[in-house]
Amino acid sequence: MITKMMAALDGDGFDLMMEKVLKTMSYIMLIGCFPYFLYVAVRFLAS
Repeated sequence: MITKMMAALDGDGFDLMMEKVLKTMSYIMLIGCFPYFLYVAVRFLAS
């Protein structure tokens, strides 16, 4: 089991997995932060 895990982390599978994880995290961050930035912009322009 350890050998299979190390082989997965050492090969191209890790790069593909990390690329998908980072892309997903970027989308979540963008979608999650956009309403907050919109709120800050509205509050800034309203005052």
